[in-house]
Amino acid sequence: GRCIKRRLVCNVDNDCGDFSDEDNCESDPRSPCRNHDIDVSEVGRTAGQGINVLGMQPMASPFDNDFFNGLCEKVRDGNTRTYYRKPWNVAVLTYDTKADKTFTSVFYHDRVKMLREVYIEKQKHFNADLSLKYTPTEGSNKTASEGNYRYHYSKNSSLSSILKSSTERWHSHLLSSCIQNQTFLHVKGKIQLGRFQMRSRDVRLTDSFLDDLNFLPAEYDKGEYFKFLEDYGTHYAVSGIVGGKYELVYVLDNYAMSQIGITVEDVKKCLGYHLDANVAYGGLHATVNIDGGKCEKIHVKDKCKSELKDDAIIDDVISFVDGGKIDFSTKIKEMLLRGSKMVDVEDYIQWAKSLVDASVVIQQRPSPIHTLAPVKMRNAYLKKQNLERAIEDYITEYSVCKCEPCKNGGTVVLVDGACTCMCSSYFKGIACQIPKST
Repeated sequence: GRCIKRRLVCNVDNDCGDFSDEDNCESDPRSPCRNHDIDVSEVGRTAGQGINVLGMQPMASPFDNDFFNGLCEKVRDGNTRTYYRKPWNVAVLTYDTKADKTFTSVFYHDRVKMLREVYIEKQKHFNADLSLKYTPTEGSNKTASEGNYRYHYSKNSSLSSILKSSTERWHSHLLSSCIQNQTFLHVKGKIQLGRFQMRSRDVRLTDSFLDDLNFLPAEYDKGEYFKFLEDYGTHYAVSGIVGGKYELVYVLDNYAMSQIGITVEDVKKCLGYHLDANVAYGGLHATVNIDGGKCEKIHVKDKCKSELKDDAIIDDVISFVDGGKIDFSTKIKEMLLRGSKMVDVEDYIQWAKSLVDASVVIQQRPSPIHTLAPVKMRNAYLKKQNLERAIEDYITEYSVCKCEPCKNGGTVVLVDGACTCMCSSYFKGIACQIPKST
């Protein structure tokens, strides 16, 4: 445990971190919230989480957001009319539920342009271009936080779906003339539950963060410092918005659409994305109907069949959903394998309802992780300098600048240290050096 002020002893809260302050209480503990049973704010618990400059999900949070410093500060969620308890580390916490008025939907005919739109937006705070890293490689022995059941999309899986060439995916059962002809329908909807601002002084950090910081060598060791950055993040969210992002990319087969006489707009309407994105909070049941029975013709490719002729319009669905309790990647895989009902606006409604208990930080103002090093810690100044250097080295180590340039206008992407060329629709090969036969 850690040292605490005497006034925090025997107050029901776990102020020491190991409940030792609640042992040997002669009289009944005096709870700061008296006899009221108030849940901890899930928005507050999520506040301040780590951010990795290259996009990976940090394994642990630097902040102990189960510490209240003996106070019972309450915030009201107007949506559920419930009071929640605010953690000490969070200076400002407001519940302010907002959903996008409409779904944003854009379609691309170019895989590279779609990749840039999806990933550069996620990295907009950092100048990392298409340098991405989603797999820890620096010897971390940490596992995801206990009780962390919030859903973060499988970034590796989603990215590999985009990077795979169409030829690899469909060579066994599609004509080569159809392979190159795909449209990417990018659908987005965002729900905000609340905002937070972290305390600037006297924050309570977790014991594991302080221990790991303490064990870092005063002399710069790249491996040790990289491991620390992958555990806790290169930065943390000093303020931000908590909620969830619903984001999917539907990979559509242009040839199949033309054969059936269906447009991208028809697909969008059939899936329900022309509706108000507030549908989840309006208590509405989304029903979709388009004249001519077009919606009945929209189905997913059956991965289990290998016939050459296949009129399925949806080749694949790639999930970038963040937040909520529903694992959309698993759900989508099951639907694709069975060729069953497609993920649509009804699934969005179910996901939105689960956000209250499983929200994530969807927008943040980052601050470097080294700013959290306590001034009184031994060798604090040296470790701050080392962490600052480590962040620069980490970005350089996994920079797309290390890759050989692609030929013929191809775009180079660095993922987990491996260089990949994304070619235009006219070229193929490792470096986009081979013209595609027309």
